[in-house]
Amino acid sequence: MSANIRTLAMPYCLDLQPCGRYALLNRNYKPVGFSGRSFVYYEEYPVLFNIRITPKKAAVISFKGDPDPRRIILYNDGCIPTANSETWLFYQAKLAILTRLHHYNDDEYHEQDKAKRIRLANLRDAKRFTEPKGVAVSLPPNLSPR
Repeated sequence: MSANIRTLAMPYCLDLQPCGRYALLNRNYKPVGFSGRSFVYYEEYPVLFNIRITPKKAAVISFKGDPDPRRIILYNDGCIPTANSETWLFYQAKLAILTRLHHYNDDEYHEQDKAKRIRLANLRDAKRFTEPKGVAVSLPPNLSPR
């Protein structure tokens, strides 16, 4: 399967994972730089980020201003970044926001608590978009506050 470099190497969306981390995906919903037809299990690769994205930040990053932090799409087929200078500048503004986000590494002892708090906050925000009002959804046991 052939594809242009934009499809493989440019971020298309951020996908919130059940662990509270984000996967940065290309247009084929594979981690940026990955190609091929086979399904990719993101957790098997070092492609997940502990970054804090609030609904407000999601709305700014999303091409359509959507505050839902579960899947943040940076562009769609109607506004392909490489189509013209206007869509490129629009996309570039989204990337500028992304590049200022800080990733907290689970492997660094002094960042582990911060990384866990970020994951919990991301999951709490996502619950607002998935559960009907008045219905409680529990967090995974490994992320539940002690």
